[in-house]
Amino acid sequence: MKLNTRILMGGGAALALALSACGGPSDDDIAADPGVDTAIDVEGADTETDTAETAARRTREDIIAEYDEALEAARATSGDGAPAMWTLSDEDTTIHLFGTVHLMRPDLEWRTDAFNEKFNAADIVVLELDMESEEGQQAVARDFMSRGFYGDGRTLSSELSESDLEALETALAPLSLPVAALNPMEPWMAAINLSVLQLQKDGFDPNTGVEQILIADAKEDGKSFAFLETASDQGAIFDNLPEETQEAYLYETSLMLNDTSRMLDQVVDEWRDGDVEGLGTLVANPDTEGGDGIYDALFVERNQNWVPQIESYLDDVEGTVFVAVGAGHLAGPDSVITMLRDKGYEVEGP
Repeated sequence: MKLNTRILMGGGAALALALSACGGPSDDDIAADPGVDTAIDVEGADTETDTAETAARRTREDIIAEYDEALEAARATSGDGAPAMWTLSDEDTTIHLFGTVHLMRPDLEWRTDAFNEKFNAADIVVLELDMESEEGQQAVARDFMSRGFYGDGRTLSSELSESDLEALETALAPLSLPVAALNPMEPWMAAINLSVLQLQKDGFDPNTGVEQILIADAKEDGKSFAFLETASDQGAIFDNLPEETQEAYLYETSLMLNDTSRMLDQVVDEWRDGDVEGLGTLVANPDTEGGDGIYDALFVERNQNWVPQIESYLDDVEGTVFVAVGAGHLAGPDSVITMLRDKGYEVEGP
């Protein structure tokens, strides 16, 4: 379940795609396309393999207990009452770093005078990837559609084990969505779309995500944009996960779907309070579901790739740069902030 909050705090492209109009076929699109197999086929599931692979799977109770323990630890720490910001600078360049949440409730107040002052002063806004231009949005849709859909005759329902398929069907029932609607998708894509559908049903709004607000404001102010990754970079993170990891992710997403909004609300509370330590415990914690390379792929490797780019702004830009990336990248032991400080930079902030 942590992977869901990690995506919302650290994996913008996947969420952006799932939230966009071109993020995947609708039920009608699938039904109208004779090239898409909507049949539910579980005959390919190997019962013995199913039993072996799912024997070590965590139960809902296990996941809740782990999460509640992390939440208790997160609540034992606190911030200063506003989303955290950091600053590093040299003689002619100031770089502000701000952690974002990709999907929020529309009535959430999070902007402060300090935030507005720093953002308004920025000449360049740096985001994870280009969701600002039409070309960038098309690239995200194109890359994630090509990576997240089978396209080789396989279907989700024929690839999943019987127990995984049962969990998915149970999760989809309250959404009035048949498994056939997700059949073209690989497990990671199905899991992301399933999470976002539930969050939207519970009142979260993609248009109130921090990036969308910053993009609109930056455009109005005539600011320039820069990006740390391409759509292909982010798509590969999920697509390259081992199939068994993807399937376990979808299984736990299905199992915990009714708790998704509650958990995200609690994570956003930590973010809004500026509790960087608590946010790291809940989202960017290598000891919590760091297996199978998920933590390294979502955070460590990307943070390592971003740090040199952020450093380069000190040499290449005169003025103020505002870097806004998923909040999980700025918390925890392997954060961008930690990496910059380890390289000897004086970074002001928590």
